[in-house]
Amino acid sequence: MKKIFSLTSFFSKSLLKEKATILFVLLAVIMIVIALGISDIDIARKYKLLEDVLLTSQMFLIHIAALFYTFDFLQKEKALGLFVLPLSTGLSRQRYLFSVFLTLLLMIFTIFVSFFLIDAVLLWVLEGAFAYEVLWQLFLYTLSAVILSFSIVMFSNFVSLMNSVIYSVALFFVGNGLDEFYVYAHYIKKSPFLEKISEILYFTVPNFSLFDKQGIVVNRALIDAKEFFLYPTVYFVILSLLFFVIALLKYQKRVLRFGE
Repeated sequence: MKKIFSLTSFFSKSLLKEKATILFVLLAVIMIVIALGISDIDIARKYKLLEDVLLTSQMFLIHIAALFYTFDFLQKEKALGLFVLPLSTGLSRQRYLFSVFLTLLLMIFTIFVSFFLIDAVLLWVLEGAFAYEVLWQLFLYTLSAVILSFSIVMFSNFVSLMNSVIYSVALFFVGNGLDEFYVYAHYIKKSPFLEKISEILYFTVPNFSLFDKQGIVVNRALIDAKEFFLYPTVYFVILSLLFFVIALLKYQKRVLRFGE
């Protein structure tokens, strides 16, 4: 376990040195200033627009951060031959791959913590007890970004790095529309064919829409505790383990060499 944390620390420090980390936080601050500037616009209730702008902008930034860190790490891994570490250090392939997953998790959560601290202070000053719902939605968006990152790592063991990004982003967009497609197929169009397609997609595509409850949060609608807290968290754990196992099964059989 000590080797895993040492390797994770080494990888994380190299990624933290990237100027993009500071840029993500600065962009978040700029969006907060913009949100505060329009927060006096009363739409249904005070600060609703503020929360909408905060969550939308930070959702976008945290997913962009996930894409950047994952692509940057995997590109360096291939260019620098980091994936031969299991051969040169005696570290098992399972532990090395776990270190990669853990590194990306920590990097994305570094951005989350930055956003969380800023939002917590801002929302507590303005809204007090209501802040926890917005902050939890930010956490759910972070879980979504981590899943996106893990899917890229998984695909990178089967296809090129660029294709793994393309496939993962495609799954992300499809997964975010599963709920809307399900409603359209079952209640609006009521087409048996579309219903069957929607059911197949639910079992084959990661359901990223499960992490998006922003409409409920900003409109202060009734929130089901299981749907808002339990289901997304459990789904994240299951999907993360699934991606890790699939990636590991392929990685165990890869021929590790420089210039791959």
